[in-house]
Order: sequence, then structure tokens, then C-alpha cells
Amino acid sequence: MNETFVYLSIGCLVLMALAIPLAWQRIKPNRFYGVRTTLTLRDEAAWYRANRVFGVAMLLCGAAFFLLSALLGNWREKGSPAISVVLFLMAVSVPALAALVTNKGGEAR
Repeated sequence: MNETFVYLSIGCLVLMALAIPLAWQRIKPNRFYGVRTTLTLRDEAAWYRANRVFGVAMLLCGAAFFLLSALLGNWREKGSPAISVVLFLMAVSVPALAALVTNKGGEAR
């Protein structure tokens, strides 16, 4: 099995586990865990909205990471570590961008 894929998979699974309480809106506004911006720390509704979007997007992107890894075969020893890195970066970036876009939409209201 591709060593890069193994390490990135562990990271992806940890991020997915941390995203579950955010998606379920179980985490109250705080300065340590969740999408922490000026707006989300100031407005509780914005906090729950941004963290729900982030949590759901992280779970979906994590699932996509594993699905695409299986389809592309980059988990194999001869697989490309670069593909694993790109998929992981996308799995982390898309939820962050989705939460920020949701957060910006909340400021305009």
C-alpha cells in the first residue's frame, strides 16, 4: 500500500471524525474548535450555520477522497503519491471555502 496514501487517509479520517459534531451542531461557539471567524464568534446563528456547512462538506469531501482513491488506484504501492496529496488538499480546502462563503453570505443579511 502507498505510504503517502496511508498517512493522508489517517489525517482524513481524523478530520472526518472531528467534523461529525460540527455537522450535528453539537459544538457551542468557542475559540478552540470549529470555524472561528469574527462573525461566527459574534453571532451564534452564523456559528452554527458555518460549522454545519463545514462539517457536512468535510464528511462528503472525505468520502470523495476515499472513493476517488479507490477508483484511481492511488492507494496501491505503485500509485501516485501526488494524486493522494491533491485529493487530500481538495478534501481540506473545499469545506473551508464552503464555510467561508456561507459566512460571507451571512454578513450580507
